Amino acid sequence: MQKRKKFGEILLEMGVINQEDLDKALARQKVSKQPLGQIFEELGVICEKDILRILARQFNLKRVEEINRPPVPESALEVIDSSTALAKMVFPLGIKNNTLYLATSNPLDFSTLDDLAFRTGLNVVPFLAIPSEITQAIKRFYLHEPLPGTQEGSTILVVDDHDLYRRTLAVRLEKEGYRVIQAVTGAEALKKVLAGQPQLILLETTLQSMNGKMVFGTLQSNSLTAKIPVIAMSTRDYPEEEAQLLDMGFFDFVAKPFNFQRLLARVRRALNYSTGKKTRK
Repeated sequence: MQKRKKFGEILLEMGVINQEDLDKALARQKVSKQPLGQIFEELGVICEKDILRILARQFNLKRVEEINRPPVPESALEVIDSSTALAKMVFPLGIKNNTLYLATSNPLDFSTLDDLAFRTGLNVVPFLAIPSEITQAIKRFYLHEPLPGTQEGSTILVVDDHDLYRRTLAVRLEKEGYRVIQAVTGAEALKKVLAGQPQLILLETTLQSMNGKMVFGTLQSNSLTAKIPVIAMSTRDYPEEEAQLLDMGFFDFVAKPFNFQRLLARVRRALNYSTGKKTRK
């Protein structure tokens, strides 16, 4: 039976590290007991995303990112307790057709994979993920900590007279941990800004009657609302339109139909600015 190669040996054979790097990392591991990949990262030899890419290619495994954001079924969370997830740096992605899909940072940890298969009676299919993503997922779904940048308790006002867009966006933002209030018209939006005191406004620019640009102008003229970041949403996906909106002072611009993950990243950025965590460039 062929001996299974260790993680460090694989990186060495691939020319990613040299023998000196490996010896130094193994010496530190004897003291710290940290995963070898984490030690390589701390030594500045290689970053965790590079490690993920190399291992995925070496073992022909799929990678998974942003595992802390999509909903995870309770049935999957129940098969692995939080202590095991933290200790083994694994996270259950879901169960389907008697198969447990598992995020892991170490595809060479066959004992953990075999143990989970034995204890659950499920086939275990591993997906590679970086340790920081797994840790965030464990914190969110097991320990119920808010996501970085979600600003738990933050209120977002969504203003759009297209019912499907508005309601769908509100539901998805609420699933991310935000408090969402909705408005259909510009006049309603102004009232809800004062009543709800949102930290961010997502504003459709082509509203009927009082359009988004007029609403924004009114917000900017009031000292109580002028500092609230406003992200413009529009189906008019033209460079001239975007430039005009940004020149007016809108914090950002998102073209419709939008990619939710991209929109979410811009929401987090705007909230960080709103709460003073980052300065606007």
